[in-house]
Amino acid sequence: MNPDLTAPAFGAFVDPRRFLSRHQLRPKDSFGQCFLIAPPVAEAIVAAVDPRPDERLVEIGTGTGTLAAMLAPRAKSVLAIERDRDLVRGLEADGLAPGVTLLEADAAAFDYRAFAAEAPSSIVGNLPYQITGKLLRAFLAPPVRWRVAVVMIQQEVANRLLASPEGDDWGALSIFVQAACTVKKVCNASPGCFHPAPRVHSTVVALHPRVVPLAEETPVFQQMVHALFAARRKTLRNGLSSVVGRDGALAVCEAAGIDPGLRPEVLPIEALNRLSLAIEAYRRR
Repeated sequence: MNPDLTAPAFGAFVDPRRFLSRHQLRPKDSFGQCFLIAPPVAEAIVAAVDPRPDERLVEIGTGTGTLAAMLAPRAKSVLAIERDRDLVRGLEADGLAPGVTLLEADAAAFDYRAFAAEAPSSIVGNLPYQITGKLLRAFLAPPVRWRVAVVMIQQEVANRLLASPEGDDWGALSIFVQAACTVKKVCNASPGCFHPAPRVHSTVVALHPRVVPLAEETPVFQQMVHALFAARRKTLRNGLSSVVGRDGALAVCEAAGIDPGLRPEVLPIEALNRLSLAIEAYRRR
């Protein structure tokens, strides 16, 4: 029998192209499928997750099950989410690694808070580029209870998650993610690390929830950040006027101890949090 057509042993990296060949499948553009074929990158992801024996993992978009099989021996269990029915059928036909449960579902609609509330947990996944933001918002919805999320994302998005105030990439996404988590780069992945090769470069990042968030993501905080960074080159006085009016903007800046002539892109999250609290106090007057 052709060794490329045999079902794999569990625990080590297995090239996803073997699975696709065995089940006569092709990557689907409609699902944004690009399968990781670089063992060093897969091993870096496993090392960054560093699964615990008492921990349940949830994998976003398990694909051909490669990462799930690598992670399962080191964790209590792995919940592998996949929405492609053809891949699900192939995984079921091959048999899952011990400790892996397969869930056919849309990962963007999964309740990560409920999953993390039941037992120690972590998140891993290669996030489809077209719904990266939606998935990030799904598993970062407060309160964040999982230990670590190690995800592959488009390099441009990773730059935003890793950005600092005054940098060109600093913006709403940077703020919402960094308010809840510390962000660390794990490694880069060139297009050649995938089948088929995407047109963009990718980066793996590790998100660790903060014990105490830098800001509470209230509706007021969300409204304020979106308003400010929709016009990031404007001063705070002008940017906040759409939220509390021009007089209110000056009063809010004074209460927060922040110069209204500054631009929002220079402010750290702690300062934005003070502005948000000042807006809430101003509205209660």
